[in-house]
This record gives sequence, C-alpha cells and structure tokens, in this order.
Amino acid sequence: MPPVTDRPRTTAPHRELAERIRAWREARGWNQQDLASRAGFARSTLSKIENGQLSPTFEILLKVAQGFGCTLSELVRSDAVRLSGRLVVERGTPGAPLDSTGARLWPLGAELRGRPFQAMLVEFSETAPPPLAEWNRHETDDMLHVLSGQLVLQTEGYAPLSLDPGDTVHFDGTMPHSCLSGRAEQPCRCLYVFAAKT
Repeated sequence: MPPVTDRPRTTAPHRELAERIRAWREARGWNQQDLASRAGFARSTLSKIENGQLSPTFEILLKVAQGFGCTLSELVRSDAVRLSGRLVVERGTPGAPLDSTGARLWPLGAELRGRPFQAMLVEFSETAPPPLAEWNRHETDDMLHVLSGQLVLQTEGYAPLSLDPGDTVHFDGTMPHSCLSGRAEQPCRCLYVFAAKT
C-alpha cells in the first residue's frame, strides 16, 4: 500500500476533499469497506482520510478516483465542467498543493472533466531515493517536462536519468520509479502530464 502522510488535513481544500469522498461514497450506498475494496487499500486508511486524520498521497488519491470510476481531477474539484466549446485560463500557481512522498503537486485545470489526460505542476525536493519498496507505481502513462532545477528519474530496470530544464521524459507509470531533485539547494519543478491506462 502506498504511504500516507501523517499531517492532518486542516486546510479548507483538504476538508472539502474529505467531505466530498464521504458524500460520494454515501450517495452510492457504499460503506467504507466497499470503497476501500474498490480502491485497493485498507478501510482504516479511508476512515482516517474522511475524518481528517491523514493527508492522502497522490497514489492514494489515484486509487480513490479509480474506486469511484472517475478521473483524479473530478475527485479533487467538485465543480467539474467539460472543456467542450470553452477556453479556460489559469494564471499563476494554482491553490493548495497535494502532498505526496517527496513531492508537492498542483492540479492544472482540475475543474475540467472528460479529458483523456490530466496535468499538474509538481515539485520534487528529496535528493536521496527511498527504499525500492516505497517507489511510486500507478496505472498511468506519464510525461515529465523539466521547468527548473534538475530532475533525477530512477526507474526499475534502467540507469538513473538526469534531466535539465527543457528536457522531457515519457514512461510507463506502472514501472516502479522515484523522482528526485538533482540539487540539494533547489527543488526541481516539472510539468507532469498523465493518462490512465485503458
């Protein structure tokens, strides 16, 4: 099971997300075990998320979205709308980030639904890789485009890659991987685009 952070969800966006997960679950007539089973993690983890005792990681949020049969952007933004016939502009860095192990993620266009892909700004600050058992793996096809700093991408079966601003890497998200900052004094910021595997 992917790790969850031990920071309570105290900000308004975190409380809203916890309430949305509970409301969606109850609207479907599911108990916590029903959703946890569909999402593939322990009921106790879901209980702590809904009660604001744990902040879910990116991997856990992906699993919750899969459990509901929706996209991550639909899960993190309640007022989801379709892009068809619309132009949506976002200026500056979006609001509260999602915290994951060694990273912070800001959803882009989170109010949009029906897209075959999702986009985020992501910032990597860790410089030492976690144990292999804690590397990320999720059911997505991924792309990272380095905006600033240096990205070190470690993947199972490949030599570590160092990427600089302007460099892009595409990879299978189901392959265990770890994203690190190549410079201790500067986090690495990337554009992250991913699509759920079909």
